[in-house]
Amino acid sequence: MIFNAVVAGKLNPSECEFDYDAPASRITHLPSGSYFLLEGDIRAYTATAVVGDEPPQPSRTFWVQLQERVTRWAEEVKSDWETPDLWAELQGDREILLGTWDENADNTPFTSDEQARIAEQLQHLKDLANTTHSLPETQLRAIDAKLDDAAAAAGRMGRKDWLNVFYGVMFTLIVTGLIPPETVQQMLTMALHGLRDLFGGGGTPPQIPHTT
Repeated sequence: MIFNAVVAGKLNPSECEFDYDAPASRITHLPSGSYFLLEGDIRAYTATAVVGDEPPQPSRTFWVQLQERVTRWAEEVKSDWETPDLWAELQGDREILLGTWDENADNTPFTSDEQARIAEQLQHLKDLANTTHSLPETQLRAIDAKLDDAAAAAGRMGRKDWLNVFYGVMFTLIVTGLIPPETVQQMLTMALHGLRDLFGGGGTPPQIPHTT
């Protein structure tokens, strides 16, 4: 039954290790290290389903619920394992861009014309978020407010400091769930390529790996 539940969750059973020993049984997805642990007996089971880097969260369960819980765990493991780590890719993009520009960039203030360019570029990002996703009005207002904060920051800090603030704003959009990570990556690429000459990155823009 447990084997069939793993199959129903679309997880390859050949990538799993099944250990059945009283008083505990465990299924381990070997590539990811995710596991499902069942402890106790038919009178009182404790199930611990761990997916990726999530902390263990034991909970009581009954035998009649077990197949459904294992299937749900298998589905979550498959999704987690096959989903690209977009956060890591965005961090990599940041390191590529900053590493490319660090030699030439300084922390001088932006001119008024440069501040206007930044405001215009961030407006393009608002438009992209609006046209790419059918978002509620409250969500669009939250996105606009964060990008407005980034635009205002350009008037009070140097360009290197502003670049770090801008990345912080974009990461916040992911953490708060306002925009999917792949859209944020597109927005970062568009904005920073459009403004690259403000950071000593004139000429051909650095090549950034794109999510497929």
